Amino acid sequence: MVNAERAGRGEIQHHMPVIGSDGRHVGTVDGIDGDYIRLTRSDADAGGRHRWIPQTLLAGLDGGQVRLSVPAAQAEEAVLDEDEVQRRVALDPNGPAEFGVPDEGAPHGSRAHAHGGPKGQREQGQSGSVTGNRSDQRGQTAAGADTNRR
Repeated sequence: MVNAERAGRGEIQHHMPVIGSDGRHVGTVDGIDGDYIRLTRSDADAGGRHRWIPQTLLAGLDGGQVRLSVPAAQAEEAVLDEDEVQRRVALDPNGPAEFGVPDEGAPHGSRAHAHGGPKGQREQGQSGSVTGNRSDQRGQTAAGADTNRR
């Protein structure tokens, strides 16, 4: 069911009908995957498989419906099926980002972000060093104390 408040704020929601500029039905929103709107597999034209339509075809939200900037027939030509999405994710370096697939090499969790990268890759000056006691190349700490005393 479409939430009227969220639709009023311009948010695409699950189960919103997607219609072409000619008013013809293209599909029903199942979710947002990166730059694409994923359509449900239960629509008559879906053949039991998910389909994706580029958000660049989006004209706006109108009365709880996602309205496209092109007629339904032209939108159907731009629709990607599951096989094409899998191929793009696997072969195109930008494919995973286009479809909202997380980068497996990126840091995970709040601790990884706090340390500036994946485990074992820390930027200088982070975690394990106390700023006030680090010495510069002249042998002075940040507080100005001489560390080269003999």
